[in-house]
Amino acid sequence: MRLHPVILAGGRGERFWPLSRRGRPKQLLPLLSDRPMLADTLARLHGAARPADTFILTARDLAGAVRLAAPDVPHHHIVGEPVGKNTAPAVALAAWWLKDSGDDAVIAVLPSDHRVEPASRFRDELLAAGKAALTRGAIVTFGVPPTRPETGYGYIEVGEAVERGSPFHAVRAFREKPDAATAAGYVAGGRHLWNAGMFVFTPRVMLEEIRAHAPEISRLLTSLPDRLTEDERALERYYRDAPSVSIDVAVMEKSRKALVARAGFAWDDLGSWAALQDSGKDPAGNVTRGRTLLVDSTGTVAFAEEGMIAALGARDLVIVHTSDATLVCPRDRVQEVRELVARLKADPESDEFL
Repeated sequence: MRLHPVILAGGRGERFWPLSRRGRPKQLLPLLSDRPMLADTLARLHGAARPADTFILTARDLAGAVRLAAPDVPHHHIVGEPVGKNTAPAVALAAWWLKDSGDDAVIAVLPSDHRVEPASRFRDELLAAGKAALTRGAIVTFGVPPTRPETGYGYIEVGEAVERGSPFHAVRAFREKPDAATAAGYVAGGRHLWNAGMFVFTPRVMLEEIRAHAPEISRLLTSLPDRLTEDERALERYYRDAPSVSIDVAVMEKSRKALVARAGFAWDDLGSWAALQDSGKDPAGNVTRGRTLLVDSTGTVAFAEEGMIAALGARDLVIVHTSDATLVCPRDRVQEVRELVARLKADPESDEFL
């Protein structure tokens, strides 16, 4: 088996403003270590796949920064999408370009900006998923046992194991992000897992399923070169005409070839500043990065990119300080940071802060 990771790195991470900006979004930020999250994702794959077999799909204006963060990945394997059209067109494109890579080729579509640990357990399970995809002709996704009734994630309802003792199960249904009561029921019932947004498959199987369930994308693929090239015009035509739809909706919710593996690794998609609360807490439940001084404070996330943050009596706050902007908000309202970004976008005089 030859594993080809396809890393999706086109997001903007607006909930991580003011650290996340247009030219340096979430996947390029050092949120979990001293290197960009994209670099953490690539390091996690060492021993499972070669950098030469890795592809990264990102926004066209981010391609240069992504190449700096991923120097071992061949430059022509870092593809700048002319416009974002969600995940289905990107996944289809990868399958099309890799369809002649040999009978042992397996693609692993992975997000660029999630927390996954330990890396060794992830690699073992990723390779096992690749073997299952190759031998069973399946599209394997990972489901993470939920630790809380999270309303910001999609869920996978798990069916029967493909055989006794197998970690791979049939998928009964993909469930959209639930309300609080539904999420609590999912957790209590034990049959639902968080959808981690990772997919493992052979190019042939994915292209067959796209042809069956997303024929409009399949037709567009035939106008593209068979192999990865720098034909910008062909890529622009493809993305211009492709529908904006997730691979979950376009294929996975309809496919009978979907299998789910119950993940044995810890996972979080780091959707907002509050997610850092699960990483490196001090005895008072505070998480700090950079130069900070928290006195009589609890449950607070403080991230100082430059200068210093000093807080006295802070309770369940998020405080982020950069060279030109500061965010202060209750920890339970960090999902609303995108509303601040929307207001900045609407104000022509605030463009420098985006």
